[in-house]
Amino acid sequence: MKMVRVLGLCVLLSATMLLAPADQNQVWTGTLVDASCYLIDNSQFGNDHLDMKRCGTACLKMGKPAGLVMPDKTFFILLAPSPDIAEYVGQTIRVTGKLRNGSILVDRLEVKQGAGWVTAKLTTMM
Repeated sequence: MKMVRVLGLCVLLSATMLLAPADQNQVWTGTLVDASCYLIDNSQFGNDHLDMKRCGTACLKMGKPAGLVMPDKTFFILLAPSPDIAEYVGQTIRVTGKLRNGSILVDRLEVKQGAGWVTAKLTTMM
């Protein structure tokens, strides 16, 4: 009888593992922002703000965190090297990655250009 229970438990655990969602990439599309300024004032989702041209680009080049603002105003911090994507602040981007504690671990970042998408070159993060 004990052996039947143990086997039943093993079958149940195996089925649970098979039904658990795989750690797969997801895709999000929105506007690339300087997270520092956006979190202070959520109207700051362009590149020019705080009376400074290209403020968002300057902040990301200094290593401040980047963010993604979705069309429905959902906001995510992007776990990616900010200086690599600084030139795209205020533009429409498509991010492929994994959701981690409310942030996106970026595997791929593409920028909307005309009718197509161009992949941004990301350096490896440590």
